[in-house]
Amino acid sequence: MKKVLFGIVGMIGMFLACNEPIAHIELHADSTKITRTFRYKPTGGSIPSLNAEVIDYTLANPYQSKRQLFRDSTICMSWDQAGFPNAKRFIKFFEHFQWDVMDRNKERIAGVIAFPIPGYPSRADFIRDFDLIFGPEFVEQILHQNPMEIYRNKAGAMIGNDGQLWFQIRAGQYKIVRVNP
Repeated sequence: MKKVLFGIVGMIGMFLACNEPIAHIELHADSTKITRTFRYKPTGGSIPSLNAEVIDYTLANPYQSKRQLFRDSTICMSWDQAGFPNAKRFIKFFEHFQWDVMDRNKERIAGVIAFPIPGYPSRADFIRDFDLIFGPEFVEQILHQNPMEIYRNKAGAMIGNDGQLWFQIRAGQYKIVRVNP
């Protein structure tokens, strides 16, 4: 009996709490008076402040067909001009690439290289020099690269401050086409 009564009281309390008015503080410009008022503002089952923060990855990338200005004042081409018809797909690919770099997965990284490339004619040559290419500083750059701020031009998409890795689409797949350690 106590459990049933407690459950009913709890449900009534939740109902009343959900329908309470929202407190607002009003500042009056003509005086130093601050008043606290209550207005009922139904939210329709949503939390406005959280809904505003949600990033919808189903929407198109805003820079798919227009140039982008980075925080360091660099302007780069649109994804379309750089040869990437689906920026969101490349960004997802790059996020997986970051995981492979963090895990030091030489085989998977070598799997996305379009061999032969200058300096590395074969997969074995690349794997042999992997630790020289992916040194601590460069790994740090890759892991801290914001996927929404990948530099791109007609040569492809570039990772690293000095263009250490260049990506392009080859036969419908994202491939590393240049490695500059």
